[in-house]
Amino acid sequence: MTHPMELQARIAQIKGNGQIAPPHTWISSYNVNKNGKKYTYYRLMKADPTRSSHSKVRGKMVKYLGSADSKEYKKMKEAIARRNQLQDLLRQLQTLEKEVSGGQTKKKHKQPPLTTLVVELMTLVQELQAEIQSLKEQLKDRNRTPKELVPT
Repeated sequence: MTHPMELQARIAQIKGNGQIAPPHTWISSYNVNKNGKKYTYYRLMKADPTRSSHSKVRGKMVKYLGSADSKEYKKMKEAIARRNQLQDLLRQLQTLEKEVSGGQTKKKHKQPPLTTLVVELMTLVQELQAEIQSLKEQLKDRNRTPKELVPT
């Protein structure tokens, strides 16, 4: 069995090796016939839920990658391989953490209710307003002329 620290080290190593492809992306190819020759070109696609039908995932082109010999194509192919390795290691790590915790899944952090957030925001706004008022008064004090400072 692999130790979680080993998995984390491998994850860090993969992240340090270069670009990681974004999730839900893949390389798509298409052919062009030109002067009787067949040329294959590649592009990076991303799943587009707005364009997908019920049974088929449709994609939207993100980036043109060129031919199989191009640097862009090779870099993206490696980036996708790194992403897939990373996803596999993260799944293994998650499985190990579940086993270590006795099969109990940790509860996800629950967001505070909206009213709590609004109250915190209102408190911060009031503090900022008080600070702005204090700064305005300090500015007025500095801008007074010597005549205003002398009592009459």
